Amino acid sequence: MSRGYSAPVVLCLCALCFVFGRFIKELPGLPEASKGFAVKQQGTSLRRKAIEQQKTAEQLQEETAQLQQPRHAPETARIFHSFEEQLGVSNLLADKPPVAITGEGEGSNEYTMQPFQMLSWYPRAYLFPGFMDRNKAEHVVNLAKARLAPSVLALRKEDTETTTRDVRTSSGTFIARNEDKEGVLAWIEDRTAQLTGLPVAHGEPFNVLRYQLGQHYDAHYDVFDPESYGPQPSQRMATVLFYLTDVEEGGETIFPLEGKHGLDRLQNINYKSCSEGLKYKPRAGDALLFWSLHPNGTFDRHALHGGCPVIKGEKFVATKWIRDKCFGSCDREL
Repeated sequence: MSRGYSAPVVLCLCALCFVFGRFIKELPGLPEASKGFAVKQQGTSLRRKAIEQQKTAEQLQEETAQLQQPRHAPETARIFHSFEEQLGVSNLLADKPPVAITGEGEGSNEYTMQPFQMLSWYPRAYLFPGFMDRNKAEHVVNLAKARLAPSVLALRKEDTETTTRDVRTSSGTFIARNEDKEGVLAWIEDRTAQLTGLPVAHGEPFNVLRYQLGQHYDAHYDVFDPESYGPQPSQRMATVLFYLTDVEEGGETIFPLEGKHGLDRLQNINYKSCSEGLKYKPRAGDALLFWSLHPNGTFDRHALHGGCPVIKGEKFVATKWIRDKCFGSCDREL
């Protein structure tokens, strides 16, 4: 049996330990273990908070400095005066320069650039956006204003001035390129010839038209159908409409029989209506080309077109009819 302490001795030792512990606890400068751990945690939190406050102050100072810096105005987009100028700056064809013309074909030594949109195959119609700038368009308007007179019609065999009085209500005038000393009309004709491949000498003089409030042009053909107009020495094969002004409302060019099956609407056609067909709203500087003859020279009846009434604003448009033979003098035949 192991040897142990008696109960009285054990009790005395416990009492001494208790007294000693109380004495140690009362000594000054000795913090409790649990309180010392809490102080350490609190110190760490304070240091972290101080660091975060310092970062926030630095960020605020940096943002304030950025706001105080002078603001630079955005760079103004470069304005190009032609598509050719844009092509030169882009260097898109830098490795493919224009071919040098050495023959007598009177070709061009420069690229001609012109975006276009295919509007229709029935009839063949193309839009050339931005064909000319507004300055050229305004120049043509100013040339025509002093010479405007009520527009007239080429009458068919069965027509009279009385029966056609409300067909075309615009005013207009004819102007030839040699009447423009500034050369704008010549520039338009030459550029049109390049884009269409049709010689300048095949074009009639410009017919500049003004449409005011309510004025219109009923749907019609530019071709002189021999059945209605008699034999023709030549025929209008294509038309280019040069839009010289914007129109606030109305004034659209309409092709009421547009589309592969558009001729199905011909039987019940309302020549004054603008409710059905392909419509283009005028924009100053645009040009619209459409063909009145098929490639084989036959009449394309899809090419019926008209000018819708102007509802608000004023419309100026210059018409260039191009024939299958030279018109007048052929000295400028290409």
